[in-house]
Amino acid sequence: MIPRPLAASAVLVSLALLSGCAGRVAARHFVPAGPDDARETIEALAAAERRAADLPASRLLYDAKMGGRGGPAVPGTLAVTYDGTSVRRASLTGPFGSRVAEYDSGKITGEDRRALVLDPASLKAVLAGAWPGEPASIDGCDEADCLAVWNSPFRVTATVDRRQQRLDELAIAADGGRLTVTYGGAADPWPRRISAREETSGRSLNLSLVAVEPAAPDAASRP
Repeated sequence: MIPRPLAASAVLVSLALLSGCAGRVAARHFVPAGPDDARETIEALAAAERRAADLPASRLLYDAKMGGRGGPAVPGTLAVTYDGTSVRRASLTGPFGSRVAEYDSGKITGEDRRALVLDPASLKAVLAGAWPGEPASIDGCDEADCLAVWNSPFRVTATVDRRQQRLDELAIAADGGRLTVTYGGAADPWPRRISAREETSGRSLNLSLVAVEPAAPDAASRP
């Protein structure tokens, strides 16, 4: 189940509790999608979702770049534990191992004393680059890239590369604001680069995957 507006995907930015410059996909010009375009886009989304469903229980380590609006970028590390179904734990540390935020089975706590109730499966969807379910519509295409739209319980759009069968960008809009996530590099099987930006506050977090190691599903789910 996808949680209330922005809750799940905002975790990437909320983990940072800071801001920086996220990468952006170049501007596109979408024209109406034909039947074949729509069919191929839905097939590409289904392929991405199958890849995400097949991800084994793993521990992931990311280099992180954090910063404040107009301030310098700050390096850090994000460690994630995935139990084969959803993300159960994540820990973001700053320079010299300083604690920035902790995520544990649906809650975030950090230096600003905030906590969010989140759906761990949806955090997995953002990290894996695969939003679940068939979209309500395909709103247009620009060559190989097409725009898929989900409207319930809030608006989600994804720019889909039909040829590579992957997401280039994911945007989640709700009353609480708008989060944009872009993907880069190979997805083997996790996307190598992720940039998340919360448009209202300007906070963002750039992630580069540096290591993946297998984890037993029962061990990954234990506190």
